Amino acid sequence: MNIRFVELTQAMVGQLDQNSVVANNLANVNSNGFKRDVMFSELLKSGGKTNTQTKVTTDFSQGSLTPTDNPLDAAISGEGFFTIDDGDQLAFTRDGHFNRGADGILCTTSGLPVMGQGGWIDLGMGTENAGEVSISMNGDIFVDDEFIDKLEISSFSNQADLQKLGGNLYHAKKGTIENRMEDPIILQGKIEGSNVEAVHEMVGLIELQRSFETSQKVLQTLDAALTKAANSIGNYK
Repeated sequence: MNIRFVELTQAMVGQLDQNSVVANNLANVNSNGFKRDVMFSELLKSGGKTNTQTKVTTDFSQGSLTPTDNPLDAAISGEGFFTIDDGDQLAFTRDGHFNRGADGILCTTSGLPVMGQGGWIDLGMGTENAGEVSISMNGDIFVDDEFIDKLEISSFSNQADLQKLGGNLYHAKKGTIENRMEDPIILQGKIEGSNVEAVHEMVGLIELQRSFETSQKVLQTLDAALTKAANSIGNYK
């Protein structure tokens, strides 16, 4: 019974962790380029002990592409990530909702520079309407028909090597192989949405809650049985 008690307790901890993952997915159902997380858990027995091992993986499947008519918005169709200067190191994102900074540099909504193959992408100083920006399907950027740079689109042989930072950014783990995509498919004036399906996540959340409640009831029954057994031993003469 003690072993069963431990197994149930660890299972409930895993269910709480999984609940947090699903809740985070739902919270980002409208976040541009967000990729849902999936959590797996299993009970492992070793040396007479039972432990719960959990693993969170990211589903990098394509989100829906929505027209915005904003010339600075861009979406990647298929593989690849926009490359962002995060200060100490490069970061990567699927969120192509970009802005022209006060200094004319193409940047993310949080103000981080978007990388071109030649470095930061300088669209020129002035108002937001200064210079007509066009982005070709292979990522070439033009201002008033003058070539400026090409978007630095990165790909990874193993996307599991990418680590979420928050704000729809990823860092590549040490030793990760990063490749430059020479022929990406870039769609100007579109944004990739989240790949979270709200209905699917809600169904999963309800199932988790029911499973947790069931485990909780069984745990309470075991606890009552153990308490009764302990009291019976104490009363034995």
